Amino acid sequence: MPVNAQQPFHVSEYSLPDHPNCKEVNAGECSSWKISLFMDNKEDNPEVLKGGDVVRLFHSEQEKFLTCDKHEGSLRVFLRTSGRIKRTDATSSKAMWEVEVVNHDPCRSGAGHWNNLYRFKHLATGHYLAAEVDHDSTLDPVRQKLKGQMDTVYHLTVDDNNTETWLTIFELEATTIQQTDQTVPKNSYVRLRHVRTKSWVHATSIPIDKDAEKPVMHKVGAAPTREDKEAFALMAVPPQEVRDLDFANDAAKAIKTIATKIESGQQATANEKKYIIRLIEDLIFFVIGKETSQSTQRPSALTEEGEPDRDRQKLVREQEVLKEIFHLLRIPLKVQPTFQMADLADKRYDAMHYLFCLCYRVIQHSQSNYRKNQEEIANKYLSLMQSQIGFEVRAEDTIAALVRNNSKLLEKHIHKKEIQTFVDLLRKSREKKFLTYIGDLCVSKGMAIQRVQAMVCEVVLKDSNADVLMTLSVENEEIVLHWTEMGVAHSKSQMQLADGAKTGNEDDTKNLDYFTAQLQLFCNMCFNRQYLAILKIKEMLPIDIVLQCTENKALPFSLRAGFSHIMQCVHLDINPQETVNPVGYSRLWSQIPDSTTSVSEYSPWLETGMSGSSFMHEVGAALVSSKGSSGTSLECQMPPDEDDAPMSPTNTEGSDDVLRDPAQCRREKFKQTKHKEAEKARILKTMEFVEQYLALPSVWSFEDKEQNLLTYEVVCLARMMVYFGFYNFSKLLQLTRVLLSGLDNKIGIAMMSPLSPTPAMTRRTIDAGKGPGEEGSALGKLVQAAATSFFTHAYASEDDKESKKTAKE
Repeated sequence: MPVNAQQPFHVSEYSLPDHPNCKEVNAGECSSWKISLFMDNKEDNPEVLKGGDVVRLFHSEQEKFLTCDKHEGSLRVFLRTSGRIKRTDATSSKAMWEVEVVNHDPCRSGAGHWNNLYRFKHLATGHYLAAEVDHDSTLDPVRQKLKGQMDTVYHLTVDDNNTETWLTIFELEATTIQQTDQTVPKNSYVRLRHVRTKSWVHATSIPIDKDAEKPVMHKVGAAPTREDKEAFALMAVPPQEVRDLDFANDAAKAIKTIATKIESGQQATANEKKYIIRLIEDLIFFVIGKETSQSTQRPSALTEEGEPDRDRQKLVREQEVLKEIFHLLRIPLKVQPTFQMADLADKRYDAMHYLFCLCYRVIQHSQSNYRKNQEEIANKYLSLMQSQIGFEVRAEDTIAALVRNNSKLLEKHIHKKEIQTFVDLLRKSREKKFLTYIGDLCVSKGMAIQRVQAMVCEVVLKDSNADVLMTLSVENEEIVLHWTEMGVAHSKSQMQLADGAKTGNEDDTKNLDYFTAQLQLFCNMCFNRQYLAILKIKEMLPIDIVLQCTENKALPFSLRAGFSHIMQCVHLDINPQETVNPVGYSRLWSQIPDSTTSVSEYSPWLETGMSGSSFMHEVGAALVSSKGSSGTSLECQMPPDEDDAPMSPTNTEGSDDVLRDPAQCRREKFKQTKHKEAEKARILKTMEFVEQYLALPSVWSFEDKEQNLLTYEVVCLARMMVYFGFYNFSKLLQLTRVLLSGLDNKIGIAMMSPLSPTPAMTRRTIDAGKGPGEEGSALGKLVQAAATSFFTHAYASEDDKESKKTAKE
């Protein structure tokens, strides 16, 4: 009896409008109530299957879950095929079934016994599992075998009337000998028998989604003959997973109800607006696993960060929460023809603006690192999101997050129109995030997307968009930055901007950050030798200016790191540079010198191992001897300069050199050496900077995160120069020692003689993975890998000479 009303409850004769089978309960005149037992406390055993338990039915032979989902507008029951290695991990909210133990008293449930009757209620839709006659004439070997002499065949479906009829009742049979009055253990294997048709449930190979490229929905049949292998495992669903499904299901229904009301032309009440905003906020916290109680203070839903829960990401897609959110985003444009997205800036629409931001926040969390959600959003709703870009509702942020590191979506959905949209937003707001977004379109997981990269180069670098980029010039031996903002040209020296940023000037800080992001965009545009960008950016950022800015200690570390990255992508990783194989284990005896003993005479790109002077002498002698007594000079026989032609590394395994004229081989090696020496002269100052920077003790403290960015780029630069063969043997030893000593915090040792033994230069240290391997950071791992590579290269070269010496002895 309610305390305030002082009247007992009674049931009225009126049905609820949203639940026709339910009656109203009101407080009124005295009426009698009967308490019915639902389940005996003795039956409440967690190891026993009970009424109200939620399970998944996993076919033991087919390794597929019994699932109910919509196909072509109607609910179908099927076994879903999964591509996962462990099939039991392919769980879905559409494969949850609530067990009901059938009793004469409809209010009574309890523990399930083998001689009980059962119903299985699909938790997501509320429909009961049933069986009906199948009129599909598709032949199936299992069905033909089990149907016997009967012409009628059955298949599993759901009861359309959503009522507890005899068509929904099943029996469970154990796969092992059990007494009929024993309880059914959870996680047991059972066979299902439909009571009304007296048929046993079995799998078929008949696809339901016949038009799909790879059908994943297979019909479930029922036949009079029992097959022992047609068994299902009862897999209990954790209560938290059931609660998550209930929340997502209810959220989708609530959003749909309000969206449909607004779409019909009705005005949402103030309470409904508050309710829907609160619900979307709850969805944000739900997806990232940070639900808050009503009593605790709620953080801002728009700024709260967290790692999205993958199961909940899947849940919001399967229960159509995402579908209803996009339904909500589409309504204002559909219902009010006069409404424009720009109207959201009006204070009258603050609530709607906030709601839009919340919706996009849910979408962004729901697709994060989840390929299937990304594909569904891109295929169905990308055009809607694109129409809402630029109105500060986070549509552009969501699109950028959607296609980032997803090469398939980048190739399919990104065109010049989308790139130009980001450029227009950049012109409007001058926010560096749009530079980052454009750069992310060029590269996916370390691989260049060449088609998109080419379009980005064409759009960003065309003359009409020059006003969104900052440019450099040298005036009175000082580097000056130029940019255009709101149609007004501005310029300021780089040093003035750096000084202003140090003192907290917001404009100077913003401009430096903008230029740093622009450098990163240029790197992504040039990545993997994209010459559409390299040829233009090389003119905008000459190598001497890039090196000068990289060396300038007065500039922020992040900006210097950006210039170092530009050095790699624009000036180093270009033709004719090709990666040389530093370790040649298989060589011709003629390629191993007899007289070379000094490490300073070894060159990694010159497999002969001879010094430049001796090499030139032998080339000349060979050319003269090849001409007999003609007396032809060496100069007239030298190959023409081909500075722009790409050079391939010497192939030491399976080479054709033994079949060619020795003089021709030596001429080719001379040409390679000539090109390499010319390139080395071009980047000599860069090599000197790398060596000097890595020798600084402050570099290896790893205390300054900003400096770590620069160190990372410098180490990458050093590694690239080594792989391109710019370091001779002696320099390799010095660089290796500097790297290893730095990681061991023994940078002073690096100043010793090149051949002085150090603890960091032992094979045992490298093989055991000690010292550098303990750093754990990305920078430490990179330096360790680079140092190990340099170290291995150096000693492998020594091993070649030792092997030859031993063989000759």
